[in-house]
Amino acid sequence: MAMSKQDKQTYDNVREFFKTDFERYRQLAKLADLKGVSYDGIASKDNVNHQESKVITAVYCKNIVDTVKSIIERMHDERYKKFIKYRFFEHLSIWQISEKLQYSESTIKTVIARNACLLFADMLAMVTDIDLRKGKP
Repeated sequence: MAMSKQDKQTYDNVREFFKTDFERYRQLAKLADLKGVSYDGIASKDNVNHQESKVITAVYCKNIVDTVKSIIERMHDERYKKFIKYRFFEHLSIWQISEKLQYSESTIKTVIARNACLLFADMLAMVTDIDLRKGKP
């Protein structure tokens, strides 16, 4: 069965999220533990502690990374969970995933990948402010 235009867009959004946004979140999340907030009593010209702002951003990114990992772990279908891990964390190709999961490449593409990404988008939208779904309320 062919994907609807909305589901195709959601699928593309999930792939793009892992390719660009999630990688950025992972890099920024690593900064959360580097340095504490500096309260030296010296106010900047705009009276904002820039270090605090950076730490808040890093902590937010760490929270997103942890949430994404938690969502994947909570997926009930092991095939979906493994697909996302293999494809977006280990960067395996479809044929490599096909070999690992023992399904045909067409099954990986048309059933597992599609359903895993759509489910992930729904779950992410429920627990964060990130909505990768297209055309859904």
